[in-house]
Amino acid sequence: MTEEPDLQKMRYDSLIKITRTMGGAALSGAVPTPTLELAKQLGISIADAWMCFDIYKTYFGKDLSKQDLQRMLQTTAVVVLGGGIAGYVGIRLAQAVLSEILEQVPIANSLITGIAFGSSTFIIGLAWLSIVEQSYFQQSPEES
Repeated sequence: MTEEPDLQKMRYDSLIKITRTMGGAALSGAVPTPTLELAKQLGISIADAWMCFDIYKTYFGKDLSKQDLQRMLQTTAVVVLGGGIAGYVGIRLAQAVLSEILEQVPIANSLITGIAFGSSTFIIGLAWLSIVEQSYFQQSPEES
């Protein structure tokens, strides 16, 4: 007899992961780093990816494999996800440029970039959570 997964707990755990990553991204974004914005963006992007892998593991209890990712992309809106990836890269590059421009106004730079970085990470986390949850519901019980 298998124990029924607790969907509310998985959602709660995933939201905690999203919130922690969002907080880290907001703090990282708020710290002025003249001429190092692209490196900071890369670090935040890696943290975002790690958050997504962690959310997947929360739902499925295993690491995201290439085959699992392909299956998820086939069952979800690939066009939306592809557009989302392109938009994500564009947002991160725009944030880097904005931060470089605002370096001359320290407090405004910290506030604006912190909010921008944190909110974009939060949106990415929620979008990925909905994709993972949709895939979770579409998976048959014998596959789990």
